[in-house]
Amino acid sequence: MISVVDFVRFSLSFIRMATFFAAAPPFNRANVPVMARVGFAALCALAALPPLDPQWDVSSWSVLAVLALHEVAVGLLLALAVILVFAIVSFAGHFVDVPLGFGMASVFDPGFGGQVPVFSQFYYVVTVLIFLGLNAHLRLIQAVQHSFLLLPFGGAIRLEPTFQLLASLTGQMFVVGLKIALPVMATILLTDIGLGIVIRAVPQINVFVLGFPIKIMVGMVVVVFAIPAVVHIITQLFSTDGLLFRYLQELLSLGGS
Repeated sequence: MISVVDFVRFSLSFIRMATFFAAAPPFNRANVPVMARVGFAALCALAALPPLDPQWDVSSWSVLAVLALHEVAVGLLLALAVILVFAIVSFAGHFVDVPLGFGMASVFDPGFGGQVPVFSQFYYVVTVLIFLGLNAHLRLIQAVQHSFLLLPFGGAIRLEPTFQLLASLTGQMFVVGLKIALPVMATILLTDIGLGIVIRAVPQINVFVLGFPIKIMVGMVVVVFAIPAVVHIITQLFSTDGLLFRYLQELLSLGGS
C-alpha cells in the first residue's frame, strides 16, 4: 500500500524532473510531445524516488507548497545551465549570419515556434546530433537524478556562489561562441579589406553588387572547411568532463548546504 509520504516523495521528484524537461533543451522543443515529456519525467521520478527528511510535516499544505516551489526552482536552475550551454551555438550562429549578410534572413523553426537565423539553426541541429551521438542526454538525466543526493528536498540553495557560477558560465558562452564564429568573422574581415583595396584602385566597381556574392561564397567555403573544428569544440562541451557536466557538478555542490 502506498503511504502519504511515498506519494509526496514521488510528487516532489516528479516536479523537479518535469520542470527540468519542460525548460531544458533539447527536451523543451515544441516537436517533443508534452505527454512524452510528462511520462518520461514520471518514469525518472519513480526511478529516483529520493528520501524525504522526517522534519517536514507532509500534512501541512504550507510545507508542501514550500517544498514544491523549491523543486521548481531547482529544476529551473539545472535547466538554466543547459540553456546557457546550448545558447553558445545560437550566439555563434548570429555572429556568422551578420558578416555573410544573412542577418536579415531567418527560417521558421517549428520546434522553437518562431523565426531563427539560418546558421543558428544549422549549428543547433549539429549540436543536437552530437549531443545525442555522445549519449549526453543519458548522462544529463543521470546528473539530474543525482541532484537529489546533493540537493535533497528542501535543501538550502546558496544564492551568491550560484550566481557567480552562472555568471562564469555566461562568460564561457561568449568565449566558446566566438571560437566557433571566429574563422568566418576573420575571413570576412579580410575579404572586406581586400574589396576596399580593389575599389580604391578601381573606383568604377560597384562594391554593393560585387561584394555581397563574394562574401557569401567565401563565407560558405569557410563554414564548410571549419565544420571539423566546430564539431570538435561542440564535442568538448558535452564530453564526460566537458563544460556542461563540469558546471552542473559545481552547481550542485555549491547549491547544496
